[in-house]
Amino acid sequence: MSFTNTATHKKMMAIAGLIWFGYIIAHVIFLFTFHLGKQEFNDFYYWFNNSIVYWPVLLALGATLAFHVFTGIRRQLDNNIAAGANRYHHSYPKIIPRFVAWSGAFALLIFIVFHFVQMKLLSGEDAYQQILDIFSQPIMLIIYTLGIVVLGAHLHHGLTNVLQTLGISSKQHNFAVILLVLMIVFSFASIPLSVVL
Repeated sequence: MSFTNTATHKKMMAIAGLIWFGYIIAHVIFLFTFHLGKQEFNDFYYWFNNSIVYWPVLLALGATLAFHVFTGIRRQLDNNIAAGANRYHHSYPKIIPRFVAWSGAFALLIFIVFHFVQMKLLSGEDAYQQILDIFSQPIMLIIYTLGIVVLGAHLHHGLTNVLQTLGISSKQHNFAVILLVLMIVFSFASIPLSVVL
């Protein structure tokens, strides 16, 4: 039996993605402490990095990300084999070339790793000022802008697929997904925008 031709593995991949979606929502909410000011943000940043939940959350996110990426790649490879070589001559999805779809997912993975490493390098003494310094650099603004855009595209794709997996698919739900993704994208963008404006 193929690893990816079962409904179970598809649902497990969706669950892993939903765990990350939940984290993204929490991350956006917690980031809003940045808008409350230096003291509030630094206090929250220090508390979270030294809390009992930090390492369990980090390990859960690492494990689910690895599973999600592995399952996605394996599913696509199995689908390619099942469909035959002629599949490569068709676009995937219909209006997005395969290279663009895969490079977007790869770029998001690179961005997640980059963002994690960069945040771990912050000393923690004045994270607020360090974030101000990061977004004062044009190259960092470009990197984060691209990262946020790629995240939004992946969220739209992923949430749409999760709804289809659950048997929910309509134009009305697609509009709700687009609205939710835009809210997340603009929420993340509000941090660098507050620095440069």
